[in-house]
Amino acid sequence: MNLRRYRSVLLVLTLIVAASYFPSSTARGDEPTLDQLKVELRDQDPKVRKKAAQQLGATRSREAVPPLLAAASDPDVEVREEVVKALGLLKDESAITMLLTTLKDRSDSVREESIIALVNLYADRDAGFSITRIAKKVYRKINVFSDKVGNDPLVIESYVRVAPAVIDGLSDRLFDSSMAIRVGAAKALGILRAKPALPRMIEAMKTGDSNVRVAILRSLYKIRDASVDSEILIYLNDQDKGVRDETILTLGLLRSTAALPAIRRLYDENPDTKLRLRAFQAISLIGDPSSLDLFRRLLKDPDAIYRQYAAEGMARVGDPIDVEDVSRAFLGEKKFNVQLALSYALYRMGRQEYLDRLVSGLSERMHYEQAGSYLIELGQPVSGELTRHLNHPDARVRVQLCRVLGLIGDSSAIPHLKPLLQDSNKDVISEAALAIRRLGAS
Repeated sequence: MNLRRYRSVLLVLTLIVAASYFPSSTARGDEPTLDQLKVELRDQDPKVRKKAAQQLGATRSREAVPPLLAAASDPDVEVREEVVKALGLLKDESAITMLLTTLKDRSDSVREESIIALVNLYADRDAGFSITRIAKKVYRKINVFSDKVGNDPLVIESYVRVAPAVIDGLSDRLFDSSMAIRVGAAKALGILRAKPALPRMIEAMKTGDSNVRVAILRSLYKIRDASVDSEILIYLNDQDKGVRDETILTLGLLRSTAALPAIRRLYDENPDTKLRLRAFQAISLIGDPSSLDLFRRLLKDPDAIYRQYAAEGMARVGDPIDVEDVSRAFLGEKKFNVQLALSYALYRMGRQEYLDRLVSGLSERMHYEQAGSYLIELGQPVSGELTRHLNHPDARVRVQLCRVLGLIGDSSAIPHLKPLLQDSNKDVISEAALAIRRLGAS
């Protein structure tokens, strides 16, 4: 036998012997079965158990829930972390009781993962639903501990109901020994629209650090109960700039007329500062008629952002007596963001044709959110008019109109949205389906 033939025979024999030592699934690189993973979850090696927990979560199979629940008390902290992550990914409500238990785990990291898992259980309820770039703020895996999410307007869909025990469990974490856990709990309660937690959130502001207070303030707006305004007024004088600034904005977003005198004092006493601008933004958001003289004066300010906020404030007051002055301001305005705000004001003052300008703003890459926020704020009175624009030639406008109509909450828009399920643009189809889902559940 020549050397080349010998080597070939030797290679074949080696492969045969190797195949006898390894299961065929491993040789083919197949994923382990659920039964194999269940066995590995009880392995003596914590590294094997950790990997098995990770892989069970990735299966998205409800059959993986019972073995994971049994492993939630694993002696190894890294295994417990991975088990909790997996339970969050599986999104099975039968895991809630166990996650509420791990929410009290002795390890900070396990408690942290438990908060994330509970939020994901509700906030990503429709993960299998076809989504668009617009909807990704809601439908995605959420980490309430990341800085990005801290500034995110993310909340669960209004039709999702959160178990009271979950709200209670997260509320307890507002007083956790770890300030980071308190911050995570505060963010989670906002995302879950946890109105029953408001009293404890207000209480937690008194004992937490500045990061906790900022997180709670942001969540208070997400919950949108203006009755808390009197409880947070004291934080307008907080020594921490971040807390003070967030309080100003939150009171503005809550449209607190009770806070208006204090915010106006901050505006008057801090000329030419960032604080003055923030105060004026809040005054604009509140939109009280007592501020009209200020709005009229700043409609001519050299700074475009002041002109924008002035126009928005006048829009919220909506006094037709100012329509001519606002019209002249519109004709002389060069900045698109201010033009949009002036269009919003003119529509509120009775100039119906300016709704078309707001709709056209939905096509602007840098300004669609601004235009959309005005339309959402106008609410149900414009819903019928907006449906007439659903055949707009620009797909970006159709996508945004679907989003706006879904968030306005007028179910009479559903018949007008259904034809868009056959749209030539996949993003329009997806956003229309999401809007119909929202409106059908509202």
